Amino acid sequence: MALILFHSPRGGTGTSFLAATTAIALSRAGHDVTALDLAQRGTLQLHFGIGPNEALPALDAPADEAASASVQGVALRSAAAMVRQPDFAEALASGEIGFGGEQVFVADIASGDRHLRDLLLPYATLEICPLTATAECLMMLPVVNDGGLAKTCFVMSMVEDTRRFARHSVGFLRELLGDRLLGQVRRDEAVIEAGAMLQPLGRYAPHSAALADTIGLGETVAALLADLIDEDESDGLDVDPAGQTGKNRAA
Repeated sequence: MALILFHSPRGGTGTSFLAATTAIALSRAGHDVTALDLAQRGTLQLHFGIGPNEALPALDAPADEAASASVQGVALRSAAAMVRQPDFAEALASGEIGFGGEQVFVADIASGDRHLRDLLLPYATLEICPLTATAECLMMLPVVNDGGLAKTCFVMSMVEDTRRFARHSVGFLRELLGDRLLGQVRRDEAVIEAGAMLQPLGRYAPHSAALADTIGLGETVAALLADLIDEDESDGLDVDPAGQTGKNRAA
């Protein structure tokens, strides 16, 4: 059905947290969701309450092995080893590895792995790029805008409303990006505490400001995804980047 990439040009922008909470929101919206950790030392699973010493099943693991790694309706998989295989790009192009079917795949990509982001972007329905109100992060906007812009939306992450630069940054990006700025998520210590306690934020701090923001963000992404899927269906058969028609099968 869809592949949603979460990737930021800078580390420390809360990308894994936003990927996790969006995956949960899409599951609550009725989608069959798989969250993919594509980082070699990823932290995606912490936001589902799974410790760092617990290995996630591989994307191509047998069903009985993978069934145990499901939290709040989201299947958790690791594809870090798969995407680093020498023939991964060829398998994508041939359709041997695909992101079709009835599932929504939410992929968490490390900030330093732009090559993987560029490799997967042609197969993605949507890319979400978290930014923070820092000069270093905002300086990366020209790099982010270089190619694939039609699929890219943005989120202001860890916003502190009491900071003048943060308020001005949000206003600047809202004017620059328009509807492609999906929203903002406030800085909240409860996010860090929940990860340290190995609990999903909704369980640890149900009244968290960041949780309220991410629920709204998830609803926005769910509505946007529905619109994109309707557009694809109205266009008829899908055409993959290799020029093949039809729907790819899920890996």
